[in-house]
Amino acid sequence: MGAKGTYSLMSIPDIINSLGDWGLTVEEDRLLRPTSEFVEFVFCACLAQVTGINREDLLQPAQDALSISSLEDKDNIYLSALTHNLLCYHLTRFANAARVDDFSSYDISKPTKERTLLLLSAFINFVKFTEQLCNPFVNELVNRSNALLVDRDQVSSKLAQTQKQIQELKAKRDKDEPICQELRAKNKELGDLVLQTKAAQQPIVQEAALLKEEKTRLMERKEHIQRELEAISDANKRIRGRIVQSPERVKRSISTMSVSRTEHKRMVAINETKARDLQAKINALVIIEQDLRTCIDQLQVVEKEIKSLQDMQKDLAELKDQLHDKKIERNELQLKQERVVKQLENAHAKLTLTQQRAADKKAANARILERLQGEYNDMAEQRQENDLQLAEIRKEAAEVEEKISEHLKVSEGELHGLLKEYWSLKCATNVYMETLATKLNMKIS
Repeated sequence: MGAKGTYSLMSIPDIINSLGDWGLTVEEDRLLRPTSEFVEFVFCACLAQVTGINREDLLQPAQDALSISSLEDKDNIYLSALTHNLLCYHLTRFANAARVDDFSSYDISKPTKERTLLLLSAFINFVKFTEQLCNPFVNELVNRSNALLVDRDQVSSKLAQTQKQIQELKAKRDKDEPICQELRAKNKELGDLVLQTKAAQQPIVQEAALLKEEKTRLMERKEHIQRELEAISDANKRIRGRIVQSPERVKRSISTMSVSRTEHKRMVAINETKARDLQAKINALVIIEQDLRTCIDQLQVVEKEIKSLQDMQKDLAELKDQLHDKKIERNELQLKQERVVKQLENAHAKLTLTQQRAADKKAANARILERLQGEYNDMAEQRQENDLQLAEIRKEAAEVEEKISEHLKVSEGELHGLLKEYWSLKCATNVYMETLATKLNMKIS
């Protein structure tokens, strides 16, 4: 019965070369006349190339299964049978993966040449397939694992830097907190002062407006009086030109002018008094204006301080938001670090298990190598014995051949003698038949 699959049948030299690439030395005679031990060893080697499982790896699970079983007699025969069953199970799964659907334990216990070559072709093709297509995927996983380890180190360093920055920000915040409290108190005082200043500014502004209006009216009146004085001066000049030199009229004019001059002086004194009052009010308005400008400057400074305080409060709120975001990011990084640590622990556990398996496999391979070396030595001794037996058989065969050649020579001599007698007898018979036919007048056909 042939194996079913979608693989190409390999020749014996190709099978030997493929197994030699894995460090397995196989002779052609072992493939032509396979034994159950040889077939199991080669099939386990193919299975180990893909899954890393060999017969020695199955001993411990079998022992664990027997240790928890209810069997009273836990002899080695049960351990060997259970190990063989586990090995057949894994080999059957391996054969199904290699598209061999009819693999059974009969292929190990009663191997044949055709069946063994077909199964080895399927297994070697499947192993080469996994080496060509699966190894890049495994290498990619290893590279991704290494990249994750590098990212974990970077994230850990970034987390440490972030925590350091957070501590610095907290220290700076704690350090700036008294200044912020002082600024808040000062801001409150300045706000109250601004409100008071605005409340006190309103009547002063109103009074300043009234004084400016009165100043404007007085300046207009002063200009009007100056124009009247100029007009009166011009009229005096014209009147002087028309004056008739009459004593009485001059006296009346002088008395009238004296009265006018007195009135004019009185008016000038009144205007000068008003001008001094206006100048004093103007000076007071200038002082008030300077005070108002000082108040406005202080209000601008207060507004700048308020704006600066608002900016600082905004920056403080942004820093609080950043601190909250950093806390969230730190929690996420801690969770990620925990996951990475767990992955690292799992990787270490897998690495330890793999190393343990590798060590066990190495020890098992060493034992197998010792066993094979012993078998090889036994085979060498058997081969020497076989060579001696073969030499004796060849010697006997040579003696038999010599006897056969001598017997052939004797037989050929006897055969030549018989043929000679036959031909002489035949000639005599022909002569006798012709003589008899002549005497009897018979025609011989």
